[in-house]
Amino acid sequence: MSQITSPPAPEVSPAAQPPRAAGNGLGIASLVLGIVTMAGFAVPVLNVGGIGAGIIGLALGIIGLIVKFKPRKAAIAGVILSGIGLILSIVLVVVYSVALAGAANALKGDTVPSASGQSSNSESEPKDGSPSFADGVLTTSDMKIVITDHKILAVGAAGNEFGSKPVLAFWYSTTNLTDKKLDPTTGWMFAMKAIQDNDPNAVNELDIALLPDAKFLDSQLQGIKKGGTVDNAVAYELDDETTPVSLVASGGLGLVKIGTVTYKLK
Repeated sequence: MSQITSPPAPEVSPAAQPPRAAGNGLGIASLVLGIVTMAGFAVPVLNVGGIGAGIIGLALGIIGLIVKFKPRKAAIAGVILSGIGLILSIVLVVVYSVALAGAANALKGDTVPSASGQSSNSESEPKDGSPSFADGVLTTSDMKIVITDHKILAVGAAGNEFGSKPVLAFWYSTTNLTDKKLDPTTGWMFAMKAIQDNDPNAVNELDIALLPDAKFLDSQLQGIKKGGTVDNAVAYELDDETTPVSLVASGGLGLVKIGTVTYKLK
């Protein structure tokens, strides 16, 4: 009697996966646009075009991530670079626009005069109404700052008890000439910087020190009404006690120099 042999079971192979494409054109395009946006965000005019490039690169990168069976590394990098470049471009376009508007306002009058010397008899408020800084008086369209006193405070002296360097301290009053928000500390910081020219190669801008007069602790950030005046003080850490310090006043976010007054330390 013959033996019946059942046929062998067919081999079942795993389902074939669709092949992954070799490249992701959308992701690569997004990456290129992201690089372009990052390269030009800090350059005026170019950053305006960078906004458009960033938007397109971000959109292409997102689409490149959605498409199936495509490499995603380029798309991910494109989304990141395009997004960051887009944000930075928008921010700097706004900053440059504000700065240019401020510079244009500052230059509405004739040539902005400059002043030098610790004290002089020159007129501090030009008749044409343009910004000026002379004899310790800064006048702009927004405010008037009058320096009433200055002195060097040694380490450990009253007003510099916790400092590690001697400081040059200024006492001043700030008058608000408009309805805009203004406090004495912010007004000074935006308008003034102190330079001690003791470096042959670089501009040596002095660091701000602690408040040199405790009586202004509660009023240093006090809002000033239109026409109102508030007193305050500020100090700068000195790198040496012999090189004169120049206060440089500027407007338009520091782009337009108004004037300079130099203070001798000895």
